[in-house]
Amino acid sequence: MSCAKCGSFLAAAVVMLAAAGSAEAARLRYHYSPADDRGTMILRPLTSGSPGERLTLSLRWEPYNCPPPRATRLVTFCHPFSKRNITLPLGLPIDTPVMEYRTNRTIYNYGSYTVEIHFLADGTTDVIYSSGLRRAQ
Repeated sequence: MSCAKCGSFLAAAVVMLAAAGSAEAARLRYHYSPADDRGTMILRPLTSGSPGERLTLSLRWEPYNCPPPRATRLVTFCHPFSKRNITLPLGLPIDTPVMEYRTNRTIYNYGSYTVEIHFLADGTTDVIYSSGLRRAQ
C-alpha cells in the first residue's frame, strides 16, 4: 500500500472515530434505608458523605457526589429479608423492561440500561443504575 493510500485510510479512520462520539458507561450505587414503619425508604449518605458511589475502571467503588436519577416511579417491593413492604423512588425509563428476579434482587433490564434493586440482610437496599458497554450482566 502506498503512503498516499495509508494517509487516506488513517484520515478516514480518524473521521469515523470522531463522528462516533464517546460511549457513556457508568455503574452508580445508592443506598436506601427505612425512614418509618410504613416502608418509606430514604437515601442514606455513605460514610464518605457522598450520596452515591461509582464503579471505576479499576473495579473499585468510589464516592460519587451527584444525586440519583430523578425518580419517575415509586415502586413497592416485599423485602425478602425483613418481610416488610418497602417503597423506593426509582428513575425508570418509559420503555417496557425485561424483568429478572433473583433471591436477593430484582432487575429492570432495558437492554443497554438496567436498574437493580439489591435487598440486603439488614433490611436496607442498594439501587444500582448501570448503562453502557461496561455494564455488568
